[in-house]
Amino acid sequence: MIALSPLLETRELTLHHGTREVLAGFSCTIDRGELLGISGPNGCGKTTLLKALVGIHQQTSGTIRRQPPARNPGYVPQHAPIDRNFPLTASEFLAINCQSRIPWIGGIPRKLRHGICGKLDCLGISHLATRPLGTLSGGELQRVRIAAALLEDPALLLLDEPSSHLDPAATASLKQLLLHLHQEHPLTLVVVSHDEPFIDGLATRRISLAAPSLAVA
Repeated sequence: MIALSPLLETRELTLHHGTREVLAGFSCTIDRGELLGISGPNGCGKTTLLKALVGIHQQTSGTIRRQPPARNPGYVPQHAPIDRNFPLTASEFLAINCQSRIPWIGGIPRKLRHGICGKLDCLGISHLATRPLGTLSGGELQRVRIAAALLEDPALLLLDEPSSHLDPAATASLKQLLLHLHQEHPLTLVVVSHDEPFIDGLATRRISLAAPSLAVA
């Protein structure tokens, strides 16, 4: 049996956030079908690393090699660029996040409806389709954001602090959702979190990043 190449691989990766080096000489592989947890204290470079893996942050040095299925990953950033006061429904939010960019006014085009309904149903939130985003709970909004990230059926999904600001019940529900997505769909997941209990029992493998070293005056 021929071993498959890693879906994504980094070699001697060095990253800066502004002028500050947050990660140096980082090498790892992400295999197809795994659920990788990346943990560590605040300031250790978790978010910057995730952005580099997505392709929206340029590394200072080193290489990132992506197999074709990993070149268009789904991504759920920590901070949602959502104005909860804007009168946008969950379905409309998915529609404007669709990469097909079909222009629409006064109703979501039929070409988009099937995919949107399918993703909402997959995440158990069909009942939220016509709800304004501002009326959703934190857990409901996070599911809508994950649905948007999965619209194009990516092989790789990356989530940055997905349990941030959720209450214990919503956190437990989100954890079960991610386990379900991983087990029932051909999906590789990378989850960044400083919440150790959230990573426990979720990740099939974990990478722990060290706290940044501080210069002594």
